[in-house]
Amino acid sequence: MRATAALVAGLLCAATALAGVLESYRPLQCGESGSPLFQAGPNDVLKLEIISDFEHINRDTYSETGGDFGILSYRGGEGGRVHLPVFIKDRGQSRRDFCEWVPLRIIFQGPKLRQQLEERVPPGGDRPLRMYQELKRLRKGNPPGKGVAQKGNLFRKLGDDIKLVTHCGKSSWKRVGGDTREEQEARLLQEYYIYQVLDQMGSVTLKTRLAEITYRGPDGGVMLTRKAFFREPRSRLAKRCGLSKRPWPGVVERGIDATSWFQLELFNRFVYFRDYGRDGRNVNMLYRKDGWIFTGPYDFDLSGIIVPDYRPNGASLEENLRSYFGPWIAYHEGDERAVVQIFHMVKRRDRMRRVLEQSLLDPERKAHMLGWFDSYMAVLERFIETSRRLLPELVEELERDVRVQ
Repeated sequence: MRATAALVAGLLCAATALAGVLESYRPLQCGESGSPLFQAGPNDVLKLEIISDFEHINRDTYSETGGDFGILSYRGGEGGRVHLPVFIKDRGQSRRDFCEWVPLRIIFQGPKLRQQLEERVPPGGDRPLRMYQELKRLRKGNPPGKGVAQKGNLFRKLGDDIKLVTHCGKSSWKRVGGDTREEQEARLLQEYYIYQVLDQMGSVTLKTRLAEITYRGPDGGVMLTRKAFFREPRSRLAKRCGLSKRPWPGVVERGIDATSWFQLELFNRFVYFRDYGRDGRNVNMLYRKDGWIFTGPYDFDLSGIIVPDYRPNGASLEENLRSYFGPWIAYHEGDERAVVQIFHMVKRRDRMRRVLEQSLLDPERKAHMLGWFDSYMAVLERFIETSRRLLPELVEELERDVRVQ
């Protein structure tokens, strides 16, 4: 009887220990976005029109006087056009330095200003252009002020501004942009689908939405129409994940959560992105009330999937797999944290791959990205098979855990 009781106690203790491992090391799960902007499929293209002085915006980067008011228009749910007054600023680092067309920050203006424009500019004719002209007249000599969170339109529940990743256009640095329109669009789509692949994990990664934007100048003339994508504000990511974008007042910081940092490294190494660091470079730092910092990756335009000869990369996908990604994964054999994190990723393999299978990429680049995905995912799958031998009880417990499904 005593032996039986001891055996039962031992089994209960082991089960409790495994449950503790799963709870400690599983990926932080984040909720879905409450904004209609991000409640669409990966290939749903939002068509927009924006009128502003883009020559001024693209030319006067790093300038206090940079930016211009504008009118952003899209087709609403009942077929009518929605016109939003905005202020548009340049942003970014490498692309702002080297690209003909800079990334943009769209700063939403208030409902009173929008109502003024609706009342002063009746329907008919080129209404967006007339709204832009009236907006410039109303705001002449006045700074844009702070952005205003939106209500009742596509951009609600996003805060007061949002970032837009644009095509690069002509570039003075061959590592970004692309020599042709097709190359520029392909690179932008590849970066967008990297975000979409990682988003299938439901963890600390930014939501994105693909768009096709017609840019018009101050005279109303169409300058060009190009693909772009919106990127979720960091504050909204933090809220979805139960975190804050700023440290909590009076809470002593305890440093970066080790499991969160492992996940960040796993994601970045999986998508062959090396340009990040604990100093916050290309890392979203988000704060929990207990003082721990959680991390999320972003800004994949110079991923080795897209630009393998960029200096921090310096190797082909195949060479990186052999010399960098594969050995790093193998190093973590027997590591419970790695097993839990990688198991969660492998279980989502099909949905991640489906993003690429159904993507809008041209056949050549679709094959390229599927080749990357399959070869890198195979390393993770082999790791889990090895873990079945090294840590069989943990893998069995993961397979029973409904939160992995």
